[in-house]
Amino acid sequence: MPSPNLAGIIAAAIISDTVMFKSPTCTEKDRKMAHRMARIANLSLEELGQFIFSSDLEQKNPEELLKSDYKEFHIAGFDLAISQITCINSPILMKRKQEFLTQMKKIKRERKVNTVMLMLTDVLLDGTYLLYIGEDDMIRQAFGIEPKESEVFLPNVMSRKKQVIPCLSVLLG
Repeated sequence: MPSPNLAGIIAAAIISDTVMFKSPTCTEKDRKMAHRMARIANLSLEELGQFIFSSDLEQKNPEELLKSDYKEFHIAGFDLAISQITCINSPILMKRKQEFLTQMKKIKRERKVNTVMLMLTDVLLDGTYLLYIGEDDMIRQAFGIEPKESEVFLPNVMSRKKQVIPCLSVLLG
């Protein structure tokens, strides 16, 4: 049996990786192990998740936030960059939308990519605000939703790898 400290670290890693069990990558084994580790560490998984996803994101500048979980993808000759911020306070971060868009335009220009996206994945809202610099038509076709002012809300979307990239790959590939 792991020590309480190690059990707490393992529980935190599972909560973070599975986005409080809301990611489509989450398995029943993840849930059972996290609950077991939380019992050993004498932690509440809900409180642990709120602590992990409520860090002081408002204090960081847009460049830091965009680069914290940034990945580039090359799909059928199309280059795109997607950053993801997982939080429990997306309405607060959305007040900084213009700051993000300005930084995203800079990334698009400097990295010479076709599209730059920022996923503000909100654990409590169970969805993602997707901000983007690129074509409205691509967003409309990939996600079946009407974009407005470089933004859409994607309910139940928590994973870049399992939910966003596949939609874009079908469209672009």
